[in-house]
Amino acid sequence: MKRSFRNKLVASVVSAATAATTAGVGAVGQPASAATPVSFTYWTSGFKPAEITTIDNTFDKAYPGYQAHGQYISTSDEYLPKVISALKTGTYPTVLTDQNPSDLPLYAQSGKLVPLTGKLNGVTNSLYPGIEKSLFYRGQQLGMALAGVGDIALFYNKSDFKAAGIAAPPKTWAQLVQDAVKLTDPKAKRWGFYVPTGDAEWISYDWEPVLWGDGGQLLNANQTKAAFDSAAGIKALSTWVNLVRKYKAAPAASYAADGNFDGPTAFSSNAVAMITDGVWLEGELPKNLSYGVAPYPAGTKGESTNIGLGVVALLKTTPAEDKAGLDFIKFLASPKEGAYLASVNGGLPSSPAQLPQPLMKKNESAKWFNVFSGLEK
Repeated sequence: MKRSFRNKLVASVVSAATAATTAGVGAVGQPASAATPVSFTYWTSGFKPAEITTIDNTFDKAYPGYQAHGQYISTSDEYLPKVISALKTGTYPTVLTDQNPSDLPLYAQSGKLVPLTGKLNGVTNSLYPGIEKSLFYRGQQLGMALAGVGDIALFYNKSDFKAAGIAAPPKTWAQLVQDAVKLTDPKAKRWGFYVPTGDAEWISYDWEPVLWGDGGQLLNANQTKAAFDSAAGIKALSTWVNLVRKYKAAPAASYAADGNFDGPTAFSSNAVAMITDGVWLEGELPKNLSYGVAPYPAGTKGESTNIGLGVVALLKTTPAEDKAGLDFIKFLASPKEGAYLASVNGGLPSSPAQLPQPLMKKNESAKWFNVFSGLEK
């Protein structure tokens, strides 16, 4: 988004969705029939090999006239350059799954993206409003949302908080700074909070809510000029800088490796007591780690957070592959498959129709669900 939009847009609709009915989202199309199945390829940076196999087999069974071939291409940070190169050389697949909705307009500029406007109205209209909005650019629907939505929140070490005499996680950045100082033990090389550094994409993604919380914006109202070089922007950046330099309550050395944000290592090893991260962190933490999850700290102007949203797009190939790709997108957006994607990603639903699915019910029992869905304040 970038790949982002405000949590308050989605949190409210996710909260309302707990009372949603199980109404369907429209037919997902009928399996194609052909003597020789139509084979097509899709690229991904987010699905693991086992997930690709499951998706391919499930789709092929439901649509016997097609054969899907998923290919893991790269990490998220390296995905866009590889897709752009493929678009230039004509070596691109039929379908792209992408972790950044903001990539869609770039694909459209190539002239090789198939707009989905009017093609998936039933499924599109069933999405949460904030998610649906992120799929449109200049009046055209450029892609479809994937389930497994994830915003970012505060993870904190309960044992460290108890030892420091801190009763509850901080609700604001001002409180977080105070708590981080109490939690820091320089001799033991343990710090209160982890400030991400380096050149990974995650850093801007993690800092944007600090900017918004202090009343700042990335762009001006016309989206023609950068606007974060402002008093609000300076204040927001100073929050992180002061934690490292002034209060020395965050490590000055980066825990990043190979261009990736590696804060989970710092948190898992108890080098830091607090970290801001997404629902995906749950699968990276030791089972014996005593930790809690709390809403992302508020700034001087209120609460804000960031949301990660996967999308899927159709590219121009052959008429037969285009039809297969469109049916594949409908399949991924169906309630049952959406619940599967959310369950393996450890994320939130993209549509209320996914909530009654058994796999989604498993997510609701997780300790993070109420915080990340906006149900806990």
